[in-house]
Amino acid sequence: ATFTDTWTMSIRKFFPLFLGWFVSLGLPVCILVVTVIGGMVFDWKMWGMMHGGYGTLAALFFSLCTIGGFWAGWNFIALKVARGIDVKATDLFRPLPQVLSAIAVLAITSVLIWLGSLLILPGALLFLRWQLAPFYIVDRNCGPIEALKRSWHDTEMVFVPLALLDLMLFGVTLITGTIGALVVIGPIMAHITFTIASALVYAKWLTDDNHPDIPKIEHE
Repeated sequence: ATFTDTWTMSIRKFFPLFLGWFVSLGLPVCILVVTVIGGMVFDWKMWGMMHGGYGTLAALFFSLCTIGGFWAGWNFIALKVARGIDVKATDLFRPLPQVLSAIAVLAITSVLIWLGSLLILPGALLFLRWQLAPFYIVDRNCGPIEALKRSWHDTEMVFVPLALLDLMLFGVTLITGTIGALVVIGPIMAHITFTIASALVYAKWLTDDNHPDIPKIEHE
């Protein structure tokens, strides 16, 4: 049911989700490419470096902070869609504490999951256990360590169905990724659906009416 709801919501709310995806990831990636090239040109002009130097590192750091800065807003939008709340453009701009916590969580999980992916299974396990962390930040104002700890604890309660859901989405991602290599939309939809699925798990599996102690996003 969650798998079906994921695709239904992703298609029905494609326009706001795509705009959120583009601003939070697509546009920062474009900025990343432009600024890194500019940084390399700057390093070559200033110091004659044929490889990246301080200018390149500064451009890379700025671009990664841009991606991390909007990551909280992207997950906030996904959670509002999962809960049937109207999305606004201003939802992308979260309070500074949430932004900083999101950057920290994104940095920690990206590095550790990448290292774990070298062994395949540990990387998949870390992804599964930490995939709800951003929602604790945008929904409950948790700090980075608290968000990671809560995600690790709560995903243990739904480990098997969540693993099955991720495997189903990963299977579709392989198909759409192959097709989308030509039409682009495949990888974009894969990223959107994984985020929506995670938001649904958090919103429906962990914060439903049977868990009234966990507050929900305000209805606006």
